[in-house]
Amino acid sequence: MEARTEKYWQVVQRAEVQLLPFLRTFEAAQEDLIIGRERDVQERVRVAAENLFPTLTEEIAKLAAPEPAQDFHPKFAQAISCCGEAYTALLKASGRSFGEWFLRSRQSWCQGLYLLYEMRGQLAVLREYWVTAEALPSWQQLETQTPGLTVPVGFTHKARTETHHEYSLYVPENYTPQQSWPLIVCLHGGYGQGNEYIWTWLRPVKSNGYLLLSPKSIGPTWSVLQPPLDTRSIRAMMTEVCETYNVDRQRVYLSGLSDGGTFSYIFGLASAELFAGIAPIAGDFHPMMDPLLRQKKGIDTPLLVVHGVHDKIFPV
Repeated sequence: MEARTEKYWQVVQRAEVQLLPFLRTFEAAQEDLIIGRERDVQERVRVAAENLFPTLTEEIAKLAAPEPAQDFHPKFAQAISCCGEAYTALLKASGRSFGEWFLRSRQSWCQGLYLLYEMRGQLAVLREYWVTAEALPSWQQLETQTPGLTVPVGFTHKARTETHHEYSLYVPENYTPQQSWPLIVCLHGGYGQGNEYIWTWLRPVKSNGYLLLSPKSIGPTWSVLQPPLDTRSIRAMMTEVCETYNVDRQRVYLSGLSDGGTFSYIFGLASAELFAGIAPIAGDFHPMMDPLLRQKKGIDTPLLVVHGVHDKIFPV
């Protein structure tokens, strides 16, 4: 490797070393967000990245890329920029505008993650961010694609059709049709997006070999007052995925966060025959559940209820 190229990749590696703790801190801070204590999260992120942005953004932007890195460099620079934008937007969030800026921050954050994940083969330091510690030694195995495979692996994003709304799908890179694979269906929270919420699950599903379906609700949130609207859409998505991939129908699981957790109860109980288990997270016991429970719908389906004691939207 010529000196210029070697120096370039050394700079990239130093950037990775700086970026990894930021990614972890930023992710954890979002997960630990408590309504009314937003400043705690902002301060935590500020301390972790106060010397990172915009210095790193400018350094990478000014870096001259050698010929072998011509395609890589603009994507990497954009990814760093997106992370910087996510950081800046989160610090700007305050008062009544907190939710708006928080969503902007999430959008930039996820855009940066997609770019970084696309370049994971060239970013060895960040590998440990995409998988669990236990799975890291098996990285090459997890990334080895089956020869002659005719279906896409990794992330795909499907547009809306006459039968279903848009959705995002993750298929492990080492997928093979020679075996059946479990599937998790994960439902975003109110005003969320499937292509954003899917990141919540990437690390465990990539590490353990699950397909992951992340639907988008037809409206701004899930249709708890008219469940058939989103139910038909999600069922059509599941059918499409199962027709394309070798899904183990005995190991299909449903989960969701907040409004997605509420709809997990409704959809999961009403369509219990589809699922091996249901795990609502921070969901509400909506009145639409009552007739389902009285009819003993899903009475034999394992149910894991996850709820935080600091939840002020749906108090535990």
